Amino acid sequence: MKEEPMNTPPGRPIRIGFGSLKGGTGKSTLAEITASYLCYTEGLRLFVVDCDYSQYSFFGLRERDKQTVQNGEPALQARMKKHFEALGREAYRVIKSTAARAEEDVRRFIAERAGETFDLILFDLPGRADDPGLVELTLGMDYLISPIEPDRQSLVASMTYAPAIRDLGVSDDRCRIKEIYLVWNKIDRRVRTDVIAFYNEAIKREGLGLFDTQLPRSARFKKELTADGRSAFRSTYLPPDKSLIEGSGIESFVKELIEKCNLKTARP
Repeated sequence: MKEEPMNTPPGRPIRIGFGSLKGGTGKSTLAEITASYLCYTEGLRLFVVDCDYSQYSFFGLRERDKQTVQNGEPALQARMKKHFEALGREAYRVIKSTAARAEEDVRRFIAERAGETFDLILFDLPGRADDPGLVELTLGMDYLISPIEPDRQSLVASMTYAPAIRDLGVSDDRCRIKEIYLVWNKIDRRVRTDVIAFYNEAIKREGLGLFDTQLPRSARFKKELTADGRSAFRSTYLPPDKSLIEGSGIESFVKELIEKCNLKTARP
């Protein structure tokens, strides 16, 4: 990135974008789980802008969560009531938008809530290179997170996308990006460690950031909220259930994210 990227003005929420031009990398799922962990476990005040119009995965998950709670068993509804009373505020909002409209939607949303403060805005970015407004919106992020998988197609797409955004930012005064980070996702046990190590070196040669945490391929990442309130890992109303956290890599990933993106949490 530029040697001196634009500073984040005091009081301006930090902007983190989750982006990838390769479908199926788990970009939206990781964004969903991360947002809920940061809000409900770490205490950050945030909202989400879902710009990925090809699927609107984040917005769709919120809608399913709403229906599940409304039609759920009394025990689930009681659990939700207790959860939000302890939190002391409502669930974070999910704005359905597009890359071209996102900035306007963010300004309007914040203006309508002049009495509220936000630590973070999380963007689920479009997964298409030809999306109008994608480049301009992406350059407005403070940090860009791009999941990668250990397969050639994913790596080629990511190793094209991330450097291209970085190089655009070098010559564009609108660029706010401080760092682009790649994160290994959906790692199968059968993947050879030397393959990962080989690509890690390639990523470093490109001057891109890389998370130490490697997230595994696991069915738990698909476990959504159910009417009977059983353990959920992927929800916009709850953090990942503690019974499912171990071995998921999420705690380690979020801890790294907080450090790399200079987030100030409510936890001591």
